[in-house]
Amino acid sequence: MEGIILDFEALVSPWAIVGGVSLLAVGVALMLLGHASDEEKAGRRLYWAEWPVPGTEETSFEEEKLRLAA
Repeated sequence: MEGIILDFEALVSPWAIVGGVSLLAVGVALMLLGHASDEEKAGRRLYWAEWPVPGTEETSFEEEKLRLAA
């Protein structure tokens, strides 16, 4: 009976919970990256990485006129 309680306490420790959640996150990330790799291997492209980032439009190199405050 004591062995069951001690084993249960070992599973409920905070470090075990943090470790389990982090291992779960790594596993999910690897599954998603593997799926993306298979899609690219099949010839499909993932467009989510090619969207333009806001504020990255090209700016002209023309010199602006001097604007005076009103």
